[in-house]
Amino acid sequence: MRVVRSLVLGALIAGAASVFATLGAGSAGAVAVTPLPGGVQVDLSPSDTRWVHDSHVGNAIAGLPHPSASSFGQALDSAAALSSTYPNGRVTFTVFGPFDELNGTMLALQ
Repeated sequence: MRVVRSLVLGALIAGAASVFATLGAGSAGAVAVTPLPGGVQVDLSPSDTRWVHDSHVGNAIAGLPHPSASSFGQALDSAAALSSTYPNGRVTFTVFGPFDELNGTMLALQ
């Protein structure tokens, strides 16, 4: 079961990255995905941050059957809600570790 959850989460992370890449394809300063040793950093543009907030993406992620999904989804929704109150507000987050033991940080930026 753990292997299935890891595969599903991996597919969802890849899918989310492709969604963010598609959103960013039309604008110069959209989503930036930066590889880090053992992880990745994702910087959302202000318009992508508003889209994440309006679409409640974090709430959908929080419902996934993964130990990190609930806290990550709630943090993403909270950060996107806060950042969306500012004209140039944006969210950035890092994810480290294997799929079954993910950890990281999230920032809401003005």
